[in-house]
Amino acid sequence: MSDILQIGASGVLNYGKAIDVIGENVSNASTTGYARRDVSLIEAPNGGSGILGLNQVSGNGVTTQSVTRAWDGFAATHVRNTASDAGEASAVSRWMSSAETALNSGDTGTDSELTSFFTSLTTLASNPTNATQQAASISALNDSAKAISYSASNLKNVSDGIKDEADGSVSVINSDLKTLAKVNAAIIRTPSGTDSAAGLADQRDQLLDDLSSKIGINADIASNGTVKITLSGTSNGQTLLSSTAAGQMAGSFTASMDSSGKLTIGVKDALNSNNNRDMSNSAGGSLSGLVTVASTVADERSSLNSAASDFVTQVNAWNSQGTTPSGAAGGDLLTITDGDATTIATTTSDGSKIASANSSSPNGNLQNVSSALRGSNGIEANYATLVSNNAQATSSAATNATNTKNLYNTAAKTRDSLSGVDLSTEAAQLLRYQQAYNASAKILQTAQTTMQAILELF
Repeated sequence: MSDILQIGASGVLNYGKAIDVIGENVSNASTTGYARRDVSLIEAPNGGSGILGLNQVSGNGVTTQSVTRAWDGFAATHVRNTASDAGEASAVSRWMSSAETALNSGDTGTDSELTSFFTSLTTLASNPTNATQQAASISALNDSAKAISYSASNLKNVSDGIKDEADGSVSVINSDLKTLAKVNAAIIRTPSGTDSAAGLADQRDQLLDDLSSKIGINADIASNGTVKITLSGTSNGQTLLSSTAAGQMAGSFTASMDSSGKLTIGVKDALNSNNNRDMSNSAGGSLSGLVTVASTVADERSSLNSAASDFVTQVNAWNSQGTTPSGAAGGDLLTITDGDATTIATTTSDGSKIASANSSSPNGNLQNVSSALRGSNGIEANYATLVSNNAQATSSAATNATNTKNLYNTAAKTRDSLSGVDLSTEAAQLLRYQQAYNASAKILQTAQTTMQAILELF
């Protein structure tokens, strides 16, 4: 009689556990990073000899072997790899778009202001001594200088924004690595095949997903569930976290930007803070994207600085070749400090300082504007090239971002189809375990009734 009690009790206990697991699955069906739990039930081991030393012919009921996660390591690895590619492409696309906005091109943008300046000089050439038109021309030059300075300042702001994002990403990466080190230590202390172990594995894999969008990683899961993380872009597999030294980070990330806007990503050795390895070309993920786009924007800033400096030189040289309506030699109309386009400015607001004349006629110098300032090496052509190159790069980056995002979404859907919760399946399993639970409870009730009947015989 004790056997049937034990069998019934084991059924109530373990099928109740299975129902609890289904409840956990259902309640977390929409929880990011949650992997479906499966209960493995096996026959309880036979207890040995029964009454009078005879071998028992009945078993001891059911027992829970383990609670496992529905997880496919290959699918998870593919998600992490595509997440790294998508993160890199997204960073490039977002900031190239910001650079496109910063260049301020269009009907009211920098290139339009430049064209307006040259148009005003053409108008001035028809009446070079007209004070109103002189004022309009110097005002147009001032607007052009301000527009160039504005675009240059905006591009610098883009560089600053890239640096801020890099700093934020590095902070999150280092925090995730620290948390993963703690998760490794907790996994070692936690019995495998338990709810707690499954929860830690969920946390581990969610952190790996977060990391993989920011850096390219190889994640090697040991048999005990701990993870070793190496940087995928390095030939020797730069170790970031060891699975054997639980709680110990092997390295932390740093980010720095020079005055030109070039971004450098490093990994500082945990045991030697002076050892900071340059990982700019191998970080992967959004960090690599930030390095790439930072370099592109830095080159654009350099090109704009050169174009602005050339514009200052060309305008001043042109004006120096003529004379003003009062007969004075033309002086500098523009200034720039250390070749920095953000500092370009007019030297005067007096339109009569424009040297419109030359030795041949009162508007002779104005008639030379096109040949002196509007050629293939003029500011308009240089700025148009800068805008065009940026537009092409932005378009290409957007396409790449879309394609890599689609690949990531496909990989994530495949993984989730293997590890996610299907409510219809869970409902069927729930019905099955409820019936088994109720039957086990009925066995207990029958055993208790029978035991009571036997006791009433005495």
